[in-house]
Amino acid sequence: MPQRLRGRQEGEQELRAERMQAPPPGWCPPRSVRGSRPRPLGAGSAGPHLPPKQDTGWPLLRSLWSGPCAAGKRLRELPAPCCDRAAAPASPEIFTSARGTKRGPREHSARSLHEAEVRGASCRGPTSTARMAKARLFRLWLVLGSVFMILLIIVYWDNVGTAHFYLHTSFSRPHPLEGLPTAGQREEKELPADMDEFLEKLLSGGAKQNVLSGKKMEQPSLLASGRPVLSNVEERIRGYDWSTHGAQQSPDLDRRQAERRSVLRELCANASFVFPTKERSFDDIPNYELNHLIVDDRHGVIYCYVPKVACTNWKRVMIVLSESLLDQGAPYRDPLDIPREYVHNSSTHLTFNKFWRRYGRFSRHLMKIKLKKYTKFLFVRDPFVRLISAFRSKFELENEEFYRKFAVPMLKMYSNHTSLPASVSEAFSAGLKVSFANFIQYLLDPHTEKLAPFNEHWRQVHRLCHPCQIDYDFVGKLETLDQDAAQLLRLLKVDKLLHFPPSYRNRTASSWEDDWFAKIPLAWRQQLYKLYEADFVLFGYPKPENLLRD
Repeated sequence: MPQRLRGRQEGEQELRAERMQAPPPGWCPPRSVRGSRPRPLGAGSAGPHLPPKQDTGWPLLRSLWSGPCAAGKRLRELPAPCCDRAAAPASPEIFTSARGTKRGPREHSARSLHEAEVRGASCRGPTSTARMAKARLFRLWLVLGSVFMILLIIVYWDNVGTAHFYLHTSFSRPHPLEGLPTAGQREEKELPADMDEFLEKLLSGGAKQNVLSGKKMEQPSLLASGRPVLSNVEERIRGYDWSTHGAQQSPDLDRRQAERRSVLRELCANASFVFPTKERSFDDIPNYELNHLIVDDRHGVIYCYVPKVACTNWKRVMIVLSESLLDQGAPYRDPLDIPREYVHNSSTHLTFNKFWRRYGRFSRHLMKIKLKKYTKFLFVRDPFVRLISAFRSKFELENEEFYRKFAVPMLKMYSNHTSLPASVSEAFSAGLKVSFANFIQYLLDPHTEKLAPFNEHWRQVHRLCHPCQIDYDFVGKLETLDQDAAQLLRLLKVDKLLHFPPSYRNRTASSWEDDWFAKIPLAWRQQLYKLYEADFVLFGYPKPENLLRD
């Protein structure tokens, strides 16, 4: 028993000594020694003795001695089962150590296990490791790419889906305007016929469906207009004028409309009349400046809305015509049934600035086709009266958004207020309101538009609707809203489907200009006219001489 235990301890010591003498797997011997076969040690030497013809222990020593430097090519050429052979346990033979002691199966199994580990690592080699690393890197990039594409699809669908995604465009020419000059008299660069034909085939697949739905829409009789719930503070203060306004059917209406359009075209063609952005082409207009052009593909109508010019009710009309908003699964039939918060939601309307999301590089060309074939209209107002209306609506009534974004900077900059309440209700309770003079100062300050463009409620009409780049077929005015609205609906052949909602009772009148501008210095009034002169001239409003002189 002690002798067997002593023999096992000696075997383990010899095995540890051999492991310490073995070179590391990545070690390369010198060139003079590399590839030479190590000589077996004699019986009288200090190292272990192996018989010359005993080849069982030599594969391990050869692999350790030659290493990956000399045997790299040989390792790549080894067959796949080599690792299996290396891992297989050796036969339980008896080996003789350097001292002449015999090594049994247990000692040999431990040594063969170590040989299998080293041999297996050598069999895998650097090439296999690099291949595994590449495979893992490829899988990682595949997962990351899939996640990125999913997020991209979600973001894209969220942007387009809210705009009622459908390739549902009718290229049928709208009903011509009776008694008005035909659109497109201005010389324009003709669009390529092949591109027109391609886009019509691509996007007019739903034309037949549009016609059928249009016929179905005309069948119901006109519903009686019901009064909306006046939940908005602006509508509750101003109120509606519910009296009926009979539109005068006069030949003078057609002549008046023709004169408005003629003046607009002549001034745009007049080289002596210059204002910013006049000379640029339609392609030069940034995409974000086309967000006021609402498109109705069902009836071939494009409306450029101008805030403070009955745009809320005209947006309601466009929603009813385009059926872009549903109420319990059915489209709205009465414009006044549409809640105000839905009317001014940008996702409710299809506007030109959304075309690039749908049609990509074809978007500009498609816009030109629609501008050429659809009926385009806008409504304008006396520029100074529009400013007064915007001031009353946004600064004399409690409006949290406009208070924080505009009123607070105005009060700090032009009224020398350092600390202001956080909410508009607290400011109104403390008597802190923006004055009309502060508002005019804000408009005339050259630093205002260096920070951001004018808000749409007081931005010039020619910057919102681009009348010198878009040939409008109908130009309405708020001063003749009832007559113009009835005339337009009749010319669009939709007067049997709906009526234009009634107008406000306390509409800001042009006679108020003297009172509002009485405390404004003359120099400010003259500068303000220069700022809005293009709108005065383009749309035929007389120059307010009484405000521009002492």
